[in-house]
Amino acid sequence: MRYTATDSGITTDALTRDKLRAWIEGIDPDTGIQRGRVIPTPDADLLLDATINAPKSYSVVALIDDELAGEYEALQDRLRDRIVSTWQRELNARRGAGGAHREELARIEVVELRHERSRSLDPHKHRHLWLNMKVQGRDGKWSNLDSRVALRFQTVVNAEGDLAARTDPQWMAALAAKGYSLNADGEIEQLAHVVRPLSRRSNQIEANRAMKLAEWHAENPGEEPSPDVMTAIDRWAWSYGRPNKPGTVDEASWKDSVRDELRTLDATVLTAREPVRAAIQSIADLDRKFLAMVAITDADKRARSASGRFSVYDIHAGATRAVAASGVIADRASFDELIEDVTARAISDYSINCWLMSVLFPIT
Repeated sequence: MRYTATDSGITTDALTRDKLRAWIEGIDPDTGIQRGRVIPTPDADLLLDATINAPKSYSVVALIDDELAGEYEALQDRLRDRIVSTWQRELNARRGAGGAHREELARIEVVELRHERSRSLDPHKHRHLWLNMKVQGRDGKWSNLDSRVALRFQTVVNAEGDLAARTDPQWMAALAAKGYSLNADGEIEQLAHVVRPLSRRSNQIEANRAMKLAEWHAENPGEEPSPDVMTAIDRWAWSYGRPNKPGTVDEASWKDSVRDELRTLDATVLTAREPVRAAIQSIADLDRKFLAMVAITDADKRARSASGRFSVYDIHAGATRAVAASGVIADRASFDELIEDVTARAISDYSINCWLMSVLFPIT
């Protein structure tokens, strides 16, 4: 399904295989006309692939309960629409020599792909959002998305997923009605203990990483790996022994096999539960100074591979994650002022502008 975002909202339509191929190549799938200038380099980006993920226990509960499966799909729908709208509003194109001119966007197009499981056939409901690099500026012209901004902004997109998963009122009410609640890590508390046994792909990556890290320490006694080394190890761990995509899978048989595995692990997870009351936390009661400290800590932790440097996007994402873990359940719009305030506090009270410091105190 293709989602087209403009100032007027989001419209949808379906693309055939041939139209999808043309769309990926930057061609209008309806008219066959090339959009903007063709980038001749073979490694030019055609798409930005973003993934809508959630804690693994969400996929497990969706497999256990059909009603919650529907609610989880609706949650992902709401998150997809927010991401697509935010991309259109926040991203930009670059024009002119060296991309000197920044152009705001009037229209973007995104194709959504849905998956029920991982390559290892673990339950893993997730979606891919393919953002086409060809975007329409407010002047009506098509050009390429500023990929550097889009990639930096991806941390905000991921944080929005965390926020939706832990604060969406409709989703949280549906879980509570079925007897489920979240733990401090955002997993469904009643299913958290079966997550790791059902995470074959994650377990494979962790084992690969541990093996390669042990090899590195053996070759470099007394040293600690740099961020660049750890990035290389992580990439190798992800790719080594990565399973091929499974062929045709019989959905009913696959679900039955996973339920049988759950029954072996803990038969009680398949039984109906009494409703529970979701904990109530008010935005007014939150300690914003504490949330700002959590936000800057999150940004700093995730910036280790960049020598400790992080951007406003990273701090905004940290603020969003801090709010997600606060225990408040509310409509997304209710969090706008809070997240902006926490972001501003984190920037003003707990960060240093590296560019400004280099101007004020140049190294000679």
